[in-house]
Amino acid sequence: MALTQLNTRVEQELADKVRASAQRRGMSVQDYVADVLEADQAAADGPEDLRDARARMHAAVAYRKWNDSGKSEDGAMSMDEVFGA
Repeated sequence: MALTQLNTRVEQELADKVRASAQRRGMSVQDYVADVLEADQAAADGPEDLRDARARMHAAVAYRKWNDSGKSEDGAMSMDEVFGA
């Protein structure tokens, strides 16, 4: 399988967490990130329960970023409303 290179910029805190996670698993950062991306794509293409869990995870990250940026939640839907829980 041919390899290609992806470049991205992330917050220092996330980079530190990724490096620590890779190290705990005895993996290079490159291999760890590739595994995480592969798992995410497998969930995206997988059965409904995996797609739902993936969507909730991505929504939770987006929600945290929204709150951390100081944006208002006035009139916003709750996570339960979004996912029908």
